[in-house]
Amino acid sequence: MKKIIFKIVSFVLITSLGTAQAQEAKELIAKVVEANGGKKALYRLKDVSYDYIFKVKENNLADVSKERYIFRGEVSYAEYTKRQVYVLPQMPGKKYTQFFDGNNSVSKMDGKPITAEQPAFLGHIFRKTNYYWFTMMFKLSDPGVNHKLLPSRNVDGIAYKVVEMGFGHNIGESSKDRYILYINPDTYRVDQFLYNATGFGLTEPNLVKVKYEEIDGIYLSTYRKYAPSDWDGNVTKESWTEQFSKNIKFNNGYNLDNIQN
Repeated sequence: MKKIIFKIVSFVLITSLGTAQAQEAKELIAKVVEANGGKKALYRLKDVSYDYIFKVKENNLADVSKERYIFRGEVSYAEYTKRQVYVLPQMPGKKYTQFFDGNNSVSKMDGKPITAEQPAFLGHIFRKTNYYWFTMMFKLSDPGVNHKLLPSRNVDGIAYKVVEMGFGHNIGESSKDRYILYINPDTYRVDQFLYNATGFGLTEPNLVKVKYEEIDGIYLSTYRKYAPSDWDGNVTKESWTEQFSKNIKFNNGYNLDNIQN
């Protein structure tokens, strides 16, 4: 009988602790979203255009695109001006575009739709991914996103609050992805995070370091650099890729009819 009572008490305590930690993680994430300006503030800006540069430091190769998004419906369009890394560098053609209307995606080379399965899927993944990177800090508490509180981690003298983030099975290509967020205890912004991206075949983690700019009342991660790491945050290979978001302009009046023009 004593063993049964002990097991019941242990189960209750573990369950209560897990519930409390989940609630604390949820509250931390809410503070992160608000520290960046809040999701409502992002949506009030309606849409955005910006130049996106994805550069590999060791060889100076880059993918460069002009990005346009409509926040309602997560509509995403890009025209690439340079394709040297991941964005079909071997495919001939001058004008390469990707468009996601909130439901379906289409990629075109010199105005002709791409129908081959792999490059068409690549365009779809990039539309979803680039939009997510830009708006990530406002989407951390979206439906289907799960959070778990982890022990604090010390980096450069800062005791970061740490939350693990995962995605439900209804979150498209992200259901197997994992993020570990390092939340600055003073600013409540994410200074760095670990992630993998199974949609790109990246099953092992990368460490991402983030810098922000305040633009039109919200904070945006306009500079990121990442390198291979382990899940403890240790860089395993000094091979850094940089991501720059420049010339950011909101409220451009985009809709489904004119965003591609």
